[in-house]
Amino acid sequence: MRARTRLRHAALAATVVGVLGVAGAPARGATTSGMAAAAARATATVARGMRLGSAERVWIGRTLARMTLSERVGQLFEINGYGDSVNDPTPAMVALNRRYYGVSTIAQLIRRYHPGGIIYFDWSNGLGSPQRVRTLSNGIQRAALAEGARLPMVISADQEGGEVVRFGPPVTVMPGNMPLGATMSAAEASVAGRVTGVELRAVGVNVDNAPVVDVNVDPLNQADGIRAYGDRPGLVSTLGAAQIAGMQAQQSRTGVGATAKHWPGFGDAPVNSDTGVAVSGQTLAQVKSANLPPFAAAIRAGVDRIMVTHILFPKITGSHIPTSLSPYWVDGLLRGTLHYGGPVVTDALDAAALHGFTPAQVALRALGAGDDELLEVAQTPTDTAPADLVTAYPAVLGAVRSGAISELRLDESVARILALKWKLGIVAHPLTPASRTRTIGTPAHRAVAQRIADRSITLLRNRAGLLPLHVTRGEKVLVAGFGSSTTATLGQDLAADGLQPLVIDTGFAPTSAQIAQAVSAARQRALVIVDTFNGWEARSQFTLVNALIATGTPVVVAAVGTPYDVAYLPKAETFLTSFGYQPPSLQALVRVMVGKLRPAGRLPVTITAPPPSTKVLYPFGYGPSLP
Repeated sequence: MRARTRLRHAALAATVVGVLGVAGAPARGATTSGMAAAAARATATVARGMRLGSAERVWIGRTLARMTLSERVGQLFEINGYGDSVNDPTPAMVALNRRYYGVSTIAQLIRRYHPGGIIYFDWSNGLGSPQRVRTLSNGIQRAALAEGARLPMVISADQEGGEVVRFGPPVTVMPGNMPLGATMSAAEASVAGRVTGVELRAVGVNVDNAPVVDVNVDPLNQADGIRAYGDRPGLVSTLGAAQIAGMQAQQSRTGVGATAKHWPGFGDAPVNSDTGVAVSGQTLAQVKSANLPPFAAAIRAGVDRIMVTHILFPKITGSHIPTSLSPYWVDGLLRGTLHYGGPVVTDALDAAALHGFTPAQVALRALGAGDDELLEVAQTPTDTAPADLVTAYPAVLGAVRSGAISELRLDESVARILALKWKLGIVAHPLTPASRTRTIGTPAHRAVAQRIADRSITLLRNRAGLLPLHVTRGEKVLVAGFGSSTTATLGQDLAADGLQPLVIDTGFAPTSAQIAQAVSAARQRALVIVDTFNGWEARSQFTLVNALIATGTPVVVAAVGTPYDVAYLPKAETFLTSFGYQPPSLQALVRVMVGKLRPAGRLPVTITAPPPSTKVLYPFGYGPSLP
């Protein structure tokens, strides 16, 4: 009953003037004492869900009471500004800031809209050397602290490891979630989280938009795949909670806040909401049994925030309102049933899944659903959906002024955001010392990434006994398949082991000409190593593999994406998988091939025959070793 009441109130907040609020909205001439009392009520409400300490409560209450309405509304928005410094004069960056925000620089953006957070992307901020990023982060903090509210900024990035990273070398890049799943080690997940957190904090990033705790229910899921730990709720729960604990260790100085995503679970939605409308066929019972346990585990682990994404569940809440805009999923199930009291951040609001709504509708519906932070990404590469701070900000401001959203509702979200900033330690220590960059890419950190990669390589087939390879120094080998950097790195590692590789990058969707070129080269080589990446999305990868096998030259197939490709390649007698293509994973692959490392990984998913068949080919936990 409690959840239903909260749901009903939240639904009305964005559409009915004064329903939640007029009790929580001070009059235009409200006294200072009245504002303090309103701030105290919001703080008390949030404190019950977040277990705030006394000093924290006092600071939040006092801060809320002195903030203007425009400053409080601004705190709801996490945005991306353009430039590799807060006053970047580069014409291209100035033009983009003017195009999306009507300002020239990040400093002006902060001054005009008072945002609560900034999210980094390589295409908007460069993200070059760690020293340069640290300087940008400190510049952002100084600009924010110079404004009226004098509040430090949440600075976040998507540093998942594996397939999704914002910072490359010299930052240590972890192999990713599915390789961690193949180790089945909570200890490795924890240390991976700790290393990632320490190195992000060293450049001034204080929140990681990770980990993904979706359960990969659908093998042909385009949103998660190797971004997920696996397809069992128990494994995902254990590793997700461990990685969160690692990231948030000593977070007030050297760690970061973690973000469990993508609530309520992307694992059964075959389409990525960034590029299309994501629809899940799950029932509520299936969601509760498969999707929710990892989020419940994340909450028990003290995760700092949860990201809600944009999925339609026709069998549960219909086919019109995505989860990010639905009170049922946020205020009802997440807060009411799982009792999560911390901040909820939306997935990027430029997603194609929200194309049917205006920017104002998205912002107001998100707040009505119970979301706290609105991730308004202005992104040149897509420009497909209604993320638009210039429209959304005044819409929220106007809704609060009119009473359609009460000030109490607004202050609850702001109080959660302020509580996060306190917990992150940026209220006391907003700036990042230069000495922190010494922790980036240390030998000890790189060794962690390599150890995880070494433990993740999983052998699925060795029917002909080809592995470990018995090749002589200088033997000619063809390396073909997905990814220019992937095939090049495999070639370099093989050359380091004394072989003579010819590298042919045939890409994600090989053409007939590329396949013919690879086949011709294979006939002149003693061995072929071909890598695939989610070939079920681009079946010409399988055409390439089968054509190479038909040459009669021995072929080793290595899946550097999800391992499901093995189900589509029955003729491939030698097949192993790294679940990723970061350099440590590729090095581990080669070491297994040449016999320097025994494959120790275990399948974190179940592999069945291609749909619609459900015949199990390789069960969860499968993974033979080599002599």
